Amino acid sequence: MRSHGFTLVEVMVALAIVAFGLTALFSVTTQSVRASSYLREKTLAQWIALNRITEARLEGQPPADDDMSGEVDFAGETWRWELKTLETPVRGIVRLEARAALAESAEDSWPGFATGFMGDALAAPGGPPFNILGEAPTGTPPGQAPPPPGEPPGEPSPTPPEQEQTQ
Repeated sequence: MRSHGFTLVEVMVALAIVAFGLTALFSVTTQSVRASSYLREKTLAQWIALNRITEARLEGQPPADDDMSGEVDFAGETWRWELKTLETPVRGIVRLEARAALAESAEDSWPGFATGFMGDALAAPGGPPFNILGEAPTGTPPGQAPPPPGEPPGEPSPTPPEQEQTQ
């Protein structure tokens, strides 16, 4: 007499297939969690680095120290940061390089990095614009804007005639 059902071999093969499938599923889930955690850390570290550059810019002058470092509490965790001030070939412009990482991470691990520039080589407040070398254009008196292209320096530009007001 033949009974209806699965043999022991068929049940064992089915269980092996399910076990392999669940192992692959858990592996993919673990990788997703790790990637998500890494991207969160990288994003927050990037924000901290950008914040350090912004704070330096808001001071209005380059940092007094060429190399600065410290710690900050952000998003419920303690982070370490470094800010370097580097000279550039353009007088009046400095390069700011900031990096940040979790305080407990390895010393050579810096997931967040940002670069910015600051200076006064473009124009002093209320003064004439400067050229790429930080020099005022020749022939332009201090406090006066340079002439439009095509006009020689020192000659005033023509002003439009005033409109007559009729009543």
